[in-house]
Amino acid sequence: YELYFLINACCETALLFPMRSKKIFGSVHPVRPMTLESLSVCIWVKATEVQNKTVLFSYGTKRSPYEIQLYLSPGSTAFVVGGEENTLVADTAVSPGRWTHLCGTWTSADGRASLWVDGELVAAAAGKARGHVVPEGGALQLGQEKNGCCAGGFDEARAFAGRVTALNLWDRALRPEEVAEAAGPESCSRRGKVVGWGVTEVQPHGGAQYVS
Repeated sequence: YELYFLINACCETALLFPMRSKKIFGSVHPVRPMTLESLSVCIWVKATEVQNKTVLFSYGTKRSPYEIQLYLSPGSTAFVVGGEENTLVADTAVSPGRWTHLCGTWTSADGRASLWVDGELVAAAAGKARGHVVPEGGALQLGQEKNGCCAGGFDEARAFAGRVTALNLWDRALRPEEVAEAAGPESCSRRGKVVGWGVTEVQPHGGAQYVS
């Protein structure tokens, strides 16, 4: 309860996904182009349930639908950059009903990717999408992935149910101490330059709604 209070007092609002549905998602409209040679994406999440590949955050183009993703599975957490072949998986489960902070960082020059849960490093690897540049012109959304599999472009099996807040995206890899700060009670005062929670437009669809 104390952590919930601190998060919500700081972030003011969360985006609620009341159930798993291919119609429920949040569309994110970055303030800067998504052409990225390094990045950090962080988010607070409180899942109602976790199924196999429950997508929290997804960015992709028609040509490359899996450019950036954070997703959950019952026994693991995963971060993707530059395609599914560059998936970094941590054997760290996110417990339903509990607020958890997730961060993924990546740098093109050496392909160094890292995944953090509640400010702690849980997985890291080099050579992930080395030399790659994340292209602009794609779709960025919360609670779903747009992979062209189905009518409307969404798959209910990938849908998220629960709450998210403090989605932030930077055009650089955060340092470990910055990730730790982002997972602390003042996390919502640290806004990303590409996507900044409370500044960047995040539009709810299909029954998703802002709650305080």
